[in-house]
Amino acid sequence: MKFRSCIWMTWSLALLGSGAAAAQNSSSDTVPSDGEGVRVIGRVTDRSTQRPLPSASVRLIDVEDDERLAWEGASDSTGTFRGPRVRPSTYRVRVEALGYGELVQSVPLSGYGTVELMVELSPSALELDPLVVVSRRRSRLESAGFYDRRRRGFGHTLNRREIEDRHPSTVTDLVRAMPGVSVAPGGLGTGGIIRMRGGCIPDVILDGARLSGPVRLDNLLSVSDLEGLEVYSGSTTPAQYSTSSCGTVLAWTRDPGSTDGRPWSWKRAGAAAGFILLSILLTS
Repeated sequence: MKFRSCIWMTWSLALLGSGAAAAQNSSSDTVPSDGEGVRVIGRVTDRSTQRPLPSASVRLIDVEDDERLAWEGASDSTGTFRGPRVRPSTYRVRVEALGYGELVQSVPLSGYGTVELMVELSPSALELDPLVVVSRRRSRLESAGFYDRRRRGFGHTLNRREIEDRHPSTVTDLVRAMPGVSVAPGGLGTGGIIRMRGGCIPDVILDGARLSGPVRLDNLLSVSDLEGLEVYSGSTTPAQYSTSSCGTVLAWTRDPGSTDGRPWSWKRAGAAAGFILLSILLTS
């Protein structure tokens, strides 16, 4: 059952001769002097539990005086509030408390004495702004330190968006225009070989694994497989990848969960495994 907020009023009157006469003349716009007008006190409680509500906001608005705010205060720890004497008039009483429905009710105050307002508020669900929680998985480039190296400004880097903007046909098309980089043409049915200034062949690292050269990237990757590309010449190669004075090419494939582009093919996986195996045999 839902209860509505309400106000109950009780009066304590002291109609003495001179006081009654003063009350008859207290309808002017001036603030009543001590002993004149109506004193307003009250208590704010929970309608269902009768528990006192502290820190409730209470306002008296004089309806007959152009909606003038006659008094504003708050209830104490016992739910009690005590207002000053106000002139006889019709007042709009507005009471608010956190977690409760607002109460607005007109109350006519006349004569002389004290009026006690018993205010009962009904609980109301708080309507809060929606909270949106966004969980973002770190991309492969972030995990690999791609963006940290990019911020340092060494070498040449391309992320997925920049790769797409260039509309390349092959991976080596991406590096042809980079300063100090060239691509030697391959034989029939084979991809080109990346060379740095002076004709030296850089190290090629695919997803953190070093491949033995010469590596033909176009045989391993298609453009749609590529998430990011880094090209470093000479001493600009990051320390963790630095083994050659010529330079280094770092290629990062797209996250396995990506739905864009072509999936990794068995053909390219076999070719990559062959290069890694050859590298182990040559260094053993």
